[in-house]
Amino acid sequence: MTLHPDQPVSHVEHPPAAKPGDRVGIAALSGRIDPDRLAAGVVALKDLGFEPVLAANLRPEASLSGRPLFAGTDRERLEAFHELAADESIAAIVFARGGYGVPRILGHVDWALLASRPRPYVGYSDLTPLLLGLVSKTGTIAFHGPMAVDFARGLLPEERRSFLDALAGRLPDAWPLEAVSAGSSAGRPPAIDGRLLGGCLSMLSATVGTGLLPSFQDSILVLEDIDEPEYRIDRLLTQLRTSGQATGVRAVIAGHFTNCDARASLIDFAEFLGAPLFAGLPAGHQAPNHTLPLGASASVDVRNATLEIRR
Repeated sequence: MTLHPDQPVSHVEHPPAAKPGDRVGIAALSGRIDPDRLAAGVVALKDLGFEPVLAANLRPEASLSGRPLFAGTDRERLEAFHELAADESIAAIVFARGGYGVPRILGHVDWALLASRPRPYVGYSDLTPLLLGLVSKTGTIAFHGPMAVDFARGLLPEERRSFLDALAGRLPDAWPLEAVSAGSSAGRPPAIDGRLLGGCLSMLSATVGTGLLPSFQDSILVLEDIDEPEYRIDRLLTQLRTSGQATGVRAVIAGHFTNCDARASLIDFAEFLGAPLFAGLPAGHQAPNHTLPLGASASVDVRNATLEIRR
């Protein structure tokens, strides 16, 4: 597959709704998942009323080859994912876990297949490039939200509600935020409208230049990460701005930066862009991890510091 320069996404559709009673696939494109945690995640999805369907590389009879770091070889992971994606009875796909592995297979994803069978895809962390690829290559909203390992730990009631609402296509309540810095406020309207994009900062930075990222022009950019020292946070943000990827971002919103000292670097980043910075979005590598519709139209109320999803 030939990757092309990032292009603006003119129109993004919400995928068909998935609801309790539907079949939900569990895919593993990244690291191997502990069988007990996978089983607990399956039970939790059943408790929500879904019928979980495991990808071939997650089934008990699977004999995986390759390095223990991954849930099978690149080919095994990708073929199992494509098999699940081709199944028209699957209403949504939730990823098993993050870790590492998605960047190795991105150049071979069958985007035409995914576009022909639109559905909610839910994940975060290592899955960030795939989710944004779904936005840019298929024109479909993808969801930054809990994976099987998160269901295994037990979702908070607000996380379950957010997940179910997102899959059903229901608009969430506005999220309250913390206003951190104002950016360049001259002539700015009281509400900032834009397409909601972003995800795990380290994965965004690693995906710059691949052609998979949608343009961030006129976007509301959500960032989160885990276990990154301050100098790396600064380096990752610098890569986004010096590459031109962050050009045109209208607002920056920080989710959870778990075990990170990110505040000063985020302020510098937002000020360089002339964009306001907000924090406190419940999304990322710790609870609560709400389900965010990447690619959706959104609006930030600057005066009241809230984020609202629009149709």
